[in-house]
Amino acid sequence: MVWLRILEAWLTTRLLASPAFHRLVQNIHKGIRQMRHGPDLEEMGGTKIDKPNNKNFLEHYLEEIKDQFRGGSSQKK
Repeated sequence: MVWLRILEAWLTTRLLASPAFHRLVQNIHKGIRQMRHGPDLEEMGGTKIDKPNNKNFLEHYLEEIKDQFRGGSSQKK
């Protein structure tokens, strides 16, 4: 049984030293973080410099209806 523990320790060491394993763990962590908090602002870049808006369609629709009844413009300043 000693040889089995030695093999396990060697395999664990090889796995933890592997760049592919670290990329896999990093991608999983990134996916979970994005599901919880939305996309990272640094990754959005380009023309997407504003914070992401988490409003759904119904909230946008109701806000536009309220603005129209008030006589406001549909374009936000």
